[in-house]
Amino acid sequence: MNKYLPREFWTRLAKDFGESDLTGFAAVLHPGTPGWFNKAIDRLQSRTWSQTLNYCSLSQGARVLDVGCGTGRWVRRLEEHGLSVVGIDQSSEMLSLARKRGTLSPMVSCEAQNLPFRDESFECASAVTVIQHIPPQDQVRALSEMVRVLRPGGYLFLIELIRGHGLHVFSRLPDDWIGQVSTLGVSLVFWSGHEYFLFDRGFVYSVQKLRALAGYPASEDSSPHSGPAGGDHELPDLARRVYWTLRRIAVALSVWTEPLFEKVCPSTVATHGVFLFRKQQTLD
Repeated sequence: MNKYLPREFWTRLAKDFGESDLTGFAAVLHPGTPGWFNKAIDRLQSRTWSQTLNYCSLSQGARVLDVGCGTGRWVRRLEEHGLSVVGIDQSSEMLSLARKRGTLSPMVSCEAQNLPFRDESFECASAVTVIQHIPPQDQVRALSEMVRVLRPGGYLFLIELIRGHGLHVFSRLPDDWIGQVSTLGVSLVFWSGHEYFLFDRGFVYSVQKLRALAGYPASEDSSPHSGPAGGDHELPDLARRVYWTLRRIAVALSVWTEPLFEKVCPSTVATHGVFLFRKQQTLD
């Protein structure tokens, strides 16, 4: 088993998928999956992201830091909101793809664990499915750096995995995410479940069980919506086409029913959590 080296891993994805996918989604969402799948996941994330950003009520021109900006999809959307954005990513190849896709804001190649910004530089810092890809021993350092560069009263906004694991995925339970971040000088504003996708998850689980009965090796990746590990790895071409045809139906049902499950299901049933924190105000 190859050791997970974050910079090398994301640089390889940028090189393998960056030029062939004009949306920029494949390199940062679920590599190896059909384009429609990543578009569905992006739409779902974008809806939740917009709702949380609107809650923050940031003023025009407010400075926002997007951590792990990848190919720039959130930076460009923050630009559209009239915010002053800076993106960071440890892969310079990812940043190159972001610029090719029209990202105008400044972007810096660096690790989240060592942000090259002064204390209290931003009104908001966001990371969408980014910290979950940092090895556990470095996650708190990255979160601490995000809090450090926030101004008092500023918002820390995370969408991160709360179930599943993989070679490059390190989830935490909701209470763990909240507990770790709350020790850094911020208070939880709210958290909620994101991406229930129950029909899709049920379909993938069924396929994995059938694979096991057929003698296929078990995947080491149990993270939700993974690509080949989601069920099509090593399948013959015809079987793979059938798999993704049926899965497209499961995804469509999942998207359609997502608002209902958000209302009736406990947040802990979701695959991801949306966490909004606010940095404590300093006392005069």
